[in-house]
Amino acid sequence: MRAWLVAVAAAACACGGSPASPTANPSPPPPSVAIVGLTATVEPLLTTPQPGLLYRLTYQVRETTGRTGATLLTQHFAFSNGAMADGNFNTAPNSAHVLPSATISIQSTYSVYPATVPADRIQFSVGYMDDGGVSGSSVAVGADIVRVGF
Repeated sequence: MRAWLVAVAAAACACGGSPASPTANPSPPPPSVAIVGLTATVEPLLTTPQPGLLYRLTYQVRETTGRTGATLLTQHFAFSNGAMADGNFNTAPNSAHVLPSATISIQSTYSVYPATVPADRIQFSVGYMDDGGVSGSSVAVGADIVRVGF
């Protein structure tokens, strides 16, 4: 009799109401990669026959979510004099990769020739892809460009 009551109770539970909907697993948010500590310098470019300028950007990239790392793919320079430039990070085994909750230091350079009048400010951004394949970008607030060797 006890087995019969268990079977009736199970059948009643199976028939009543709608089946429970599966709980959706929300996808993790993309990494938040921040550019911090940006400094910029410009110096005369001495390796070309015409006058030129060499810009150096030194900065740190920090992953702030602590969930997944990210590999830097692209960089974009926007100068106060209206000039713009794009570049790619090296995708060789030593590519720029930041681990979860970590910070890496990077120096990027950009040469312009012929040119003699340097820009005063720069805005800089990087494009990245996290370890799960989600892409994103981060923009640094504009930085003053320090003139070296003029």
